[in-house]
Amino acid sequence: MEQREFKCRMCGACCRIKEGIVRVSDAEILRIAAYLGTEEAEFIANETELAPDRKSLILKSRPDGSCAYLTEDNLCRINPVKPEKCRTFPFEWTNPDSAEVCPGLATVATVERVCPLTALCQVW
Repeated sequence: MEQREFKCRMCGACCRIKEGIVRVSDAEILRIAAYLGTEEAEFIANETELAPDRKSLILKSRPDGSCAYLTEDNLCRINPVKPEKCRTFPFEWTNPDSAEVCPGLATVATVERVCPLTALCQVW
């Protein structure tokens, strides 16, 4: 999807997905920890946990499932250094229910929404 097709409504819905996880790489951990002014080990201990598949670390969520870095104003407290998963949504990835979760996506007609089998469809 092209960026001009999508307009973020700053509602924070994408940061409140109950089962959503945000994997963080070593480089992302270093950047976020530095941005927050904390030591890497302290950040890992306090702000991450092992992913359910045990293959990486993920950012901890609040008890309600929302991102711990989402502010009351629906802004990202770590926006300048936010993880790739957050930076690239919805331009490089979406979930099957993303249009239901994100009001900005619900109004965008994309090839993927018109034809869920995009790889098998011929776009004219």
